[in-house]
Amino acid sequence: MLITALSVYKGDTWEIELNSDSKYYINGFVIARFGLKKGDELSDERLEEIIAADTLRKAKKRALYLLGERAYCSGELKKKLTKNYGEEIAERAVDYASELGYINDEDYAGKYAEYLIKAKRHGISRARREMLMKGLSKEITESALAEFTEEELDEELIFLIKRKYSEKISDYDARRKTIAALARRGYGFGSIKRCIEAVINEKLDEEFEVE
Repeated sequence: MLITALSVYKGDTWEIELNSDSKYYINGFVIARFGLKKGDELSDERLEEIIAADTLRKAKKRALYLLGERAYCSGELKKKLTKNYGEEIAERAVDYASELGYINDEDYAGKYAEYLIKAKRHGISRARREMLMKGLSKEITESALAEFTEEELDEELIFLIKRKYSEKISDYDARRKTIAALARRGYGFGSIKRCIEAVINEKLDEEFEVE
């Protein structure tokens, strides 16, 4: 294939026209990197290399833009970029952002676990599922969740029971529904039973104190 025309299209984008009547729109930096000029002969492999380089540049730019909007873990960002750029290009763009220090999965996991446990008040199993779905590795997820002690988790569960289920735990049927709701939040049955009993006992203590 022969480059029959090469000119600025818009901004830093150039238009390459081939004798096959095909047109490609490539960033000027990529044009310069490959030293392209009118009259050059391009093999299919060379053209694919040029297009891949331009796609990678776009993916890197998009990755940095997204990271400027909010934090991402590497898995989540890769998944988002893959939709438009393909898995291989997305992975290279994520590696690029990581090398620049814009992605830190360990730090992200710690903050996300804190949010799930203390703001959303999810139990460990629900938090684990959410973190893995985000794209965090199992190892990093488990490490972040291991930072929470049983006492801390019980404090969050007791707070949740008092705030949302305090009036429902005295009645048997309502308590059964409450246990099911808390289990869906990711709390284990042992923890649920222990914390419900703690709230009931606290309420009884308060009643006796009033009397």
